[in-house]
Amino acid sequence: MNKKLVVLLLIISILSIKTTAQNNTNSPYTRFGYGRLVDASFGRTSAMGGSTLAFRSKSTINPANPAAYSCIDSTSFLFEFGVSGLLSNYAANGVSASKFTGNLDYFAMQFPITKWLGMSAGIIPYSFAGYNFSTKDSTQMPHTTNDSVYIHNNEAFKGQGGISQVYLGLSFDLWKRLSLGINGYYMFGSIMHTKAVSISSSEGNAAYESSSQSDLSVRSFNMRFGLQYRQPLRNNRDLLIFGAIYEFQSPLKSTYEVSSISLNATDSIVNTSSGYKFDLPNVYGGGISYLIDNKWLIMADFQYQQYAKTQFMSKTDTLNNRMKIAAGVEYIHKPNGNRYIDRISWRLGGNYTNSYINVNGYGTRDFALTAGVGFPFRNSKSAVNFYFEYGKIGTLTKSQLQEQYFRFGINLTLNENWFFKPVIH
Repeated sequence: MNKKLVVLLLIISILSIKTTAQNNTNSPYTRFGYGRLVDASFGRTSAMGGSTLAFRSKSTINPANPAAYSCIDSTSFLFEFGVSGLLSNYAANGVSASKFTGNLDYFAMQFPITKWLGMSAGIIPYSFAGYNFSTKDSTQMPHTTNDSVYIHNNEAFKGQGGISQVYLGLSFDLWKRLSLGINGYYMFGSIMHTKAVSISSSEGNAAYESSSQSDLSVRSFNMRFGLQYRQPLRNNRDLLIFGAIYEFQSPLKSTYEVSSISLNATDSIVNTSSGYKFDLPNVYGGGISYLIDNKWLIMADFQYQQYAKTQFMSKTDTLNNRMKIAAGVEYIHKPNGNRYIDRISWRLGGNYTNSYINVNGYGTRDFALTAGVGFPFRNSKSAVNFYFEYGKIGTLTKSQLQEQYFRFGINLTLNENWFFKPVIH
């Protein structure tokens, strides 16, 4: 392996540890639960709607299903990292606002142990939280001789942070067509929410101010199990793959602290450290992919996360069950063609999610459309992938808040020889 490449990987790894827990969103919806959940999908599969569970490739890492790690050449070393930008627009009660954020999203590596055993490691996000908004309200004081006296109520809300996952995974081929895998995660990070309230009179007296801050700090472990089964068709010209994953419900080891400050006639400070309990949900997922003539790749996924049975702040009625359906397609005209344009990958996809957050008694419905293109390096198996995503969260008729976003991302996949030295005769 090239020494300069090793140095580059180390630099990116250090930067990733510092930045993956940063927020890549500015959505008021991240005020609820653990924020916006992030499904493990890299640049190539992100462009195909985030469909990943039956995805298996020698040139791309798939941390969503650890059973895919065994699909790697015995002399290859894979390294991937991605960055993205997010432009969001929010509309409510005839008022709209826009915000742009960006982040280094993830990095991962994959390499073979033997011909039938593969390993992968990296840092990927679990959730993001990020928002900053305020509300203002004025109420005329009743039973007063001065009709111009009003009570002004101002509230400001701010949230930031995120939860990241360092993972280490193994995959092995049990038989010729069946692969099993496991990911172990160390989850870390914190999510902080702040609320400030100011109440004052238009006469300039009876002022009252208070603020509260909650901080959820996570240091926990989790596991995911994966399976993939391959079925060749049409004299090995086509390949059908079935994939499945499972995570069991487990406690989320964390600390939750709340601090409140009240300022009125006499200053008072109250600090509270709460023993609330939090859980990670049961996760079920299944997918199917169909590779046709090594040109067309068609995939579809279904995931179900049982958040309604988990504890969040020691309650089991705070979150809803989450369901996601994703599908996508990829086309390469001639994977081994002489012309460069023949080896470019074109991708389309979409997904629909029944969100796990509970806003005023109901959950949001999210959908997204995706597209992307992959450019291979001319004299290498490496590639750079671009993807674009348009999504919409919530509705103006129910939640009174609609979020529309446009995300664009860049993923670099480096495919190098695994400490292979050519022999010169």
